[in-house]
Amino acid sequence: MPSEALHGGRIHAAGRTLGREPGSILDFSANLNPLGPPASVLAVLRRSLPLAVAAYPDSEAPELRRLLCQRHHAQDRHLVLGHGGAALLLLALRALAPRRVMLPEPCFREQPRAVRAAGAEPVFHPLRDLRLDLGSLEPGDCDAVLLTNPHNPTGQLLRPEALGAWIREHPQAALVLDEAFMDYHPEHSLVTRLLDRPRTVILRSLTKFYGMPGLRVGYAFADAATAARMAELQEAWPVGQLELAAACAALQDTAYEDATRAAFHADSARFRAALVALPGLDVLPGEAPFVLVRLRGRSGTDLARQFQPQGLLVRACAQWPGLGDSYLRLAVRGPEDQDRLLRALAGQLN
Repeated sequence: MPSEALHGGRIHAAGRTLGREPGSILDFSANLNPLGPPASVLAVLRRSLPLAVAAYPDSEAPELRRLLCQRHHAQDRHLVLGHGGAALLLLALRALAPRRVMLPEPCFREQPRAVRAAGAEPVFHPLRDLRLDLGSLEPGDCDAVLLTNPHNPTGQLLRPEALGAWIREHPQAALVLDEAFMDYHPEHSLVTRLLDRPRTVILRSLTKFYGMPGLRVGYAFADAATAARMAELQEAWPVGQLELAAACAALQDTAYEDATRAAFHADSARFRAALVALPGLDVLPGEAPFVLVRLRGRSGTDLARQFQPQGLLVRACAQWPGLGDSYLRLAVRGPEDQDRLLRALAGQLN
């Protein structure tokens, strides 16, 4: 299955189709920080050239490892760096080697793809009313569970007390917990609580929150045995030198982090309120940097196609198991960008 069918953010493909520069396209299909990459990251990238591309990357990455362990109050033996979240997901599954993996459905489509690529069988747990009820989530004969918090695509945020209790009640199952969007709610992360749980991996992202998806770098924390197994299976030089430099700069830019969280809370509330006021759609509750909406009697695929010539990209969900063509997932962007999309939606939904 082509990667284009799995992910949003296809601004380069849209640019080729429309004969436009990718930078002129307003992308609501990918859940990226609308502030763009921190100025500190761009500055360090310029300073890093040309040495960063003229030598092999620093495979030990001591500064990035120190910053990540310091941030998460973890020891280095639990940390694994990698070429983005998707690569680390597959690496975690290969290291854990489960036979059957339970996934709430709908789920990010990269997840069942990675489960199958690791030689395991995905077992889907349908969400009632698109909300995960932990009380009904029983692994059964699955030997692993893959959860995302906040959940993608619904945006549901599970509180650490409830999720932590569920995890303690199911010690027999290996666990992969994807916290790709948890930088927006750092107080809800379970990293520090799960470091010693056997057969457990927590995935994190550095590219979404810091608005730099073109630089593929992610990280995971795992119990020491699983982290060591992941390191054994990993290819050489999993993170490039430019990515290492950018990640270190981003993690030290606390002003950018504060500005991002403040903008997210304000822009998300504004966007949700404006969407609720539109006719012809229902807004699902969520706390992630995207909003899932259900269209009444309209095709999300058709709307996405109508918006694209206007330079607007939205994420249709026709190929997303558990959702279907009546849904759109819309990234949270700033007020000016929101207003452009809201005008386009109003013109189609009236």
